[in-house]
Amino acid sequence: MTLMVLTVFSVALTLLGFFVSVPLYKRLTILGLSLALLSLLLTWGRPFALGPYQVDGIAQVFTLLALLGALWTVGLVRSRRFEFYLLVLYAALGMHLLASTQNLILMLVALEALSLPLYALATWRKGEGLEAALKYFLLGALAAAFFLYGTALHYGATGSLLAGTPGEGPLYALALGLLLVGLGFKVALAPFHFWTPDVYQGSPTPVVLFMATGVKAAAFAALLRVAAPGVPDALTLLIALSVILGNLAALGQQEAKRLLAYSSIAHAGYMALALYTGNATALGFYLLTYVLATGLAFAVLSEVSPDRVPLERIKGLFHQDPLLGLGLFLSSLSLLGLPPLAGFWGKYLVFSEAAKAGQWGLLVLALLTSAVSAYYYLALGLAVFQKGAAEAHPRPWARSVALGVALLLILLGLIPGAVLPALAAG
Repeated sequence: MTLMVLTVFSVALTLLGFFVSVPLYKRLTILGLSLALLSLLLTWGRPFALGPYQVDGIAQVFTLLALLGALWTVGLVRSRRFEFYLLVLYAALGMHLLASTQNLILMLVALEALSLPLYALATWRKGEGLEAALKYFLLGALAAAFFLYGTALHYGATGSLLAGTPGEGPLYALALGLLLVGLGFKVALAPFHFWTPDVYQGSPTPVVLFMATGVKAAAFAALLRVAAPGVPDALTLLIALSVILGNLAALGQQEAKRLLAYSSIAHAGYMALALYTGNATALGFYLLTYVLATGLAFAVLSEVSPDRVPLERIKGLFHQDPLLGLGLFLSSLSLLGLPPLAGFWGKYLVFSEAAKAGQWGLLVLALLTSAVSAYYYLALGLAVFQKGAAEAHPRPWARSVALGVALLLILLGLIPGAVLPALAAG
């Protein structure tokens, strides 16, 4: 049902774009994404399969997160061109497909279906945006080539195109390594992260929100399926590099979007800890808290500026607009993982999975680097209380959304058990 809704609205809005006003087009896009989300919730916990398309628990949880990111992006953006909203809808369709299949060929098609709209969205800002999009496109094409070659080797080693098919031997190990490269690019695992800071800084802030939330959710759903029979040894190195490079590079950043870009690399490393046990519930909860906190941070930053946001520009934000300032402060603390916010339980769950898998070295490293992140997250969050001339011109509903998400972060931190059963059922 979710696939049908997204497909029908994508085709219909492609034809309607030249005949209706942009404000109406935006409302229709929100309607399509909302109906897709509603259809997903109505079929929650009930698996469905049609050929390679398979809506199981993983697909439902991670599609939910991707659709939340898409809805948030469409609601935030202030574009006068209908193509922006259509590209977000197409990308959401690709994300749902990526999360809803074990077939490696369909995964590749879905990867391109979500990537091509994002390449165009990254160019929405002229000048610097074009340079960022070019880097994203070239590295994305290279990652897709690695994924395609890995698919061919996987078929040669196992005789199957289904992700998660067990195998052995050097050919199988090489296939998993190449698939890991292709998906590692999408989730920004080091050393495949080089595009992230420049693209985050050069793209419009609502687009960055979409990249940081929806794309990560869909790509981690695919990673869960690929790593099902056993995590490749190379993943240990990627996690270690991600948490070290992401946190250390974020320490010296003076631009908010670039800081959050480097921190997203570290978070990708933390999320990947759940792959060792394949616990989709733990990973799903972490991603839920990450989507809420990161989305809130970028939503506040988009009300300050759609372009670059130096840390100087958010100083004094609390005094100028208390709700936005408090929202950015709480999102920073949640990303840091301080109780009683939801981010604490997200980290606790994935760190517990690392302990269950016996990955004690990675667990200690993750704990140490998480402590390092306190420096830049507190710098970002406390900047809103410092003296400064921050300016924000939020729409009336922006404050309400910021307040609602901030309360949700606190509520999930106080009673995480309220959503864990639902995620497990999904």
